[in-house]
Amino acid sequence: MKNKHFFIIGGGDLQADLVLSVKKDFIAHVFDYNENCFCKDLADYFHPISIADKEKILELATEFNIVGIATAATELGNLTACYVGEKLGLGTNSYECAKNTTDKSLMKKVFEKNNINHAKYFILKDEKDLDQITEFPIIIKPSDRSAGRGVVKVFDKENLKKRYYEAKDFSYNKIVLAEEVLKGKQFSVETISSYGKHQIVAITEEYLREGEFADDFLETQHLVPARISKEEKDIITKTILRILDAFKVQFGASHIEIKLDKINTKEHKFKLSVIEIATRVGGWRDVLVYCSYNIDYLQLLIQSSLKQELKKVNTKAENFCLVKMIFTKEDYEFYKKLKALKPQMIVKERIYVKNDEEFSYSSSLMDSKGYYYLRISKDEDPEIYINCSGLLSI
Repeated sequence: MKNKHFFIIGGGDLQADLVLSVKKDFIAHVFDYNENCFCKDLADYFHPISIADKEKILELATEFNIVGIATAATELGNLTACYVGEKLGLGTNSYECAKNTTDKSLMKKVFEKNNINHAKYFILKDEKDLDQITEFPIIIKPSDRSAGRGVVKVFDKENLKKRYYEAKDFSYNKIVLAEEVLKGKQFSVETISSYGKHQIVAITEEYLREGEFADDFLETQHLVPARISKEEKDIITKTILRILDAFKVQFGASHIEIKLDKINTKEHKFKLSVIEIATRVGGWRDVLVYCSYNIDYLQLLIQSSLKQELKKVNTKAENFCLVKMIFTKEDYEFYKKLKALKPQMIVKERIYVKNDEEFSYSSSLMDSKGYYYLRISKDEDPEIYINCSGLLSI
């Protein structure tokens, strides 16, 4: 099949493994407006075209008679992939599904229509809409961006207007959401679908920056598999399958973020609230899943994009896998110590630090100075590595 063409939308570092997976069997085309993007030299063909230019990409897809199209870790790329895929009858979700899982203002309507528990919210399109907000703290976020860009917690009326306009500047559609602060522990659920048949590939423990910061939603590390009880897993599984059906997901990967709170009422022990759904592979999840479950998540994505039936995935984890992002000098020092003392644990890394002066305050994942993955034995406690104070006891 090496004479057949496959499009990858987006050329950042988080698309690199997808490009390499596609290249095993197909001629890989990468699209990115950045002519110096990470994947430029990995692709068989590189097109310096914005991933938002769906009509131009559709024109080229027709010209090359592509057999598949996919993306990873980018909402904007997913919109284009689904637009092209739907037009050509490929293994993607509908363009409507992509819009509903990209624009959070549309996403909320699907949650409501299907009685899926989610955060209470206000849609803010104009400054006068801020008058609806009377209770704090509250989360302000752009309706159609990812990676934590523009997401902040607002504690009082005085800062609300400023944060609203900052979020609006980030948003493509200029719509901002104000959401209640959900309680509980945060997880993400990684899934794969083909012909509307869904499988949960992994459940991820997500760790956020601690403290009463305006932007303390910054994701700092992720652990697979999540350490949860059978009861918690059953609740998550049941809800996730409902969500996928509600959004009419047919093909590909989905990345769903949730909060699970212990409530211990007579009726229920836990309350699950969905934060959001993205119908694409979550960042870093392919490596986490492979190192933990020995599942080639990207190969599943490719098979689904080719409209192939999928085999049942392995559900027994062989290891823990932890990805740690580098934002601070302390993060970098912890990485260096691990590299010196336990280099065999680091299974993959992309480090961009050049000197200590590069460290500054980080407000989104785009500010990361790199990341690395640790493979941890199921017999070992991952808390040592999750908590950077473990630096002293390694």
